[in-house]
Amino acid sequence: MKNINKTFKNICNDVLNDGSEYTNERRGVTRLQIPSYKFEHNMEDGFPAIGLKKLPIKAVVGELIWFLRGDNGIKYLNDNNIKIWNDDAYNWHVKNCAESSSRPLSKWVFLDKAKKGWNCSVGQNYSVKWTNFRGVNQIKELIKGMKKDIMGSRLIVNAWDSSDLNNTALPPCHTFFQVIGVPNKGFELHWNQRSVDLFLGLPFNISSYATLGLILEKLTGHKFLRLVGDLKCVHLYDNQIELAKELVQRDDNFDKCTLEVGNITENFNKVNISDFELKGYESHKAMRVEMLAPNKI
Repeated sequence: MKNINKTFKNICNDVLNDGSEYTNERRGVTRLQIPSYKFEHNMEDGFPAIGLKKLPIKAVVGELIWFLRGDNGIKYLNDNNIKIWNDDAYNWHVKNCAESSSRPLSKWVFLDKAKKGWNCSVGQNYSVKWTNFRGVNQIKELIKGMKKDIMGSRLIVNAWDSSDLNNTALPPCHTFFQVIGVPNKGFELHWNQRSVDLFLGLPFNISSYATLGLILEKLTGHKFLRLVGDLKCVHLYDNQIELAKELVQRDDNFDKCTLEVGNITENFNKVNISDFELKGYESHKAMRVEMLAPNKI
């Protein structure tokens, strides 16, 4: 695939070569970090699914649908075998649901047995903020605004609510996104990310926002032209560094792939993972590493 894998290698090399060590007390680990990076991808070059390690595209699509539905319980994710929010949900459960108990549920019981925990809320997450930010469904307003005036400068969805940061399992890492119209051509999708887990998170984030752009294209009729990420505090955790060194040595010569979006509507409760199909995707084998949830909420 043109560009995307080389771009990801460039970011990894920047962090490996120029990153500063920083001890993150909330996660109890050391990481290498650069201040910022500007990510850009033209959609003419294909869907930006990084192939340097296998991308879990069903998890990418499933999480995005979860956001768009306004759902902040983890049952939908687990029903679709998506486990990426389980640790954060467990921490949130212990803090908010089990504080009065002298023997909090073990993680194993929480994930597999405890009916109270199975659908435990993760608080005021992306799902809530995107679809009910102080009573406003920002996704519906965005679609309405794009249909009315693609050149408008208020086509913004915000996830960062300073008044609610203590009411969520994980304060939003990608804080807002904006649709920017290009006269007589279509639109760009720009997202801002305050903190970037480069190895595990960024491939996921890139494909998620690319998928969102294709959804918006489908629902508004405006062509999705370019994806841009304004990335801050870009880092590799200490348990990822050796894998990142291996990853940048992998061959990056893949043909471009495409993500086909089915006949979806604005009723996201009726949108399913099966409505999306990634075609022509090639990749190296997966690289397994623990996803580190904060020790402190």
